[in-house]
Amino acid sequence: MIQSMLLAVDGSPSAKGATRYASDLARRLGGTIHAIYVVDSRTVEIGFYGEDVRPEVVQEAMKLRRQTEQQLEALGESLLAATSRELEADGVQCHPERLAGIPAVRILEAAQNSDLIVMGRRGESAGLGDPKGLGEVAERVLRTAEQPVLLAGEAHQELTRILLGFDASKPAREAMVYAIELAQRLALPVTAVSVHHDETVARQRLDIIEHYAGDRRVKIDSEIRKGDPAEVILGLAEPGDLITIGAFGDGRIREWLLGSTTETILRSAQQPVLLHR
Repeated sequence: MIQSMLLAVDGSPSAKGATRYASDLARRLGGTIHAIYVVDSRTVEIGFYGEDVRPEVVQEAMKLRRQTEQQLEALGESLLAATSRELEADGVQCHPERLAGIPAVRILEAAQNSDLIVMGRRGESAGLGDPKGLGEVAERVLRTAEQPVLLAGEAHQELTRILLGFDASKPAREAMVYAIELAQRLALPVTAVSVHHDETVARQRLDIIEHYAGDRRVKIDSEIRKGDPAEVILGLAEPGDLITIGAFGDGRIREWLLGSTTETILRSAQQPVLLHR
């Protein structure tokens, strides 16, 4: 059951969107939020200096390192304080914490006792590459997390429906469980879509969802479609949707994501996406 959430904050626009979704979910579910900011230790590393380097050069490098570290720590404290004020104003209990290390590693460690990880799709450390690409931190968290992960973009809208893409894979079945739980607890309608060239196969997949949801008295609106799964899901998505899908299967995430349904949805959807690997 989703009750405790880990929120990763870094000051990026998508992290701000993630904060709004985390707040809404925690408020409506009666949950709590553990908000963390990670000082990326890689940004304050200094290079190796040989024995012939003058001591004052090393001292200056150490001084610059400490100044950078202090600036990042101050930024983290400021962001966490602002996040705490925002969440508490919404009536949500928040436990802020500043950490240091490799962001994805520290997020995963901090999330061990959380039921859901909420974060932006592209954080401040995402670099200057593809502006729609998945951030390095989000990618690593998705590849490794045992919990479901909700990835948000910059925009925020109140959730009014769950759009569940379902292919009957193990990750999709895990995602289905969380989708139905949220539908129950938030009183949200669910639209489930199965995309397959064979309508019989698509119908069999939807039967799984309808049976599971029926046992929990959740009504499902079912859609059988043909075509590209990502295009179908994006075409059905409406403002206020929470797109829910299973993702990643076996193998390295880069290989699996390349040209995949998941990557296309993450690149193109305006809505938040809830994933389970």
